Amino acid sequence: MKRSTLLARQGRMPTGLLGQVVARIMARETLAANLIALDALDLAADDRVLEVGFGHGRTLAAAAKIVTRGYLAGVDPSDVMLGVARKRNAAAIRAGRMELKPGMSAHLPFADADFTKALAVHTIYFWQRPERDLAEIHRVLAPGGRLVLGFRPSEDEAFVRNFPPEIYHIRPLAEVERLISAVGFCDVSTTSRAMAGGQMAWTQARKPG
Repeated sequence: MKRSTLLARQGRMPTGLLGQVVARIMARETLAANLIALDALDLAADDRVLEVGFGHGRTLAAAAKIVTRGYLAGVDPSDVMLGVARKRNAAAIRAGRMELKPGMSAHLPFADADFTKALAVHTIYFWQRPERDLAEIHRVLAPGGRLVLGFRPSEDEAFVRNFPPEIYHIRPLAEVERLISAVGFCDVSTTSRAMAGGQMAWTQARKPG
């Protein structure tokens, strides 16, 4: 079903009461793809993990069950999602194991080489200049750090038709891989599979070092 411009904007940045509803829907709809991204990261107990666009916070909550001696952080531009995610992860935040910040992926509020693993799922559609956002992720990853980017590619024609192009910039697999390589990542590879709603892809890459 074609997504209205209003709902598409809420998908990009949930706000107000409608944003609260969108947060609950997204928590259900994106869980499976997010857990596959976590599995691809091959998390260890002492990892330092960043999620770009943490949304509802369920993915970081799942990661916290594995990363018991490390650190988890996230950035998201939506105040609604920030509130939802902080509530869901209140215990980990109180314990100093997790930090959730407002902000944009183009200007990550973290130091260079601060993380060993990073993921971003269903966020690349909203990056006007994706090379800038990817370069920021590259900056905050330590040498040898791993990135997993989850997204629906433009090869999924039904997905493209259902979302307004002025909000959702849906790119082909080859372009996403090229962008990731162009900012300095290596060992770029993609796996994909059919999921509810269409085709899903997960591109993995590593920062040299």
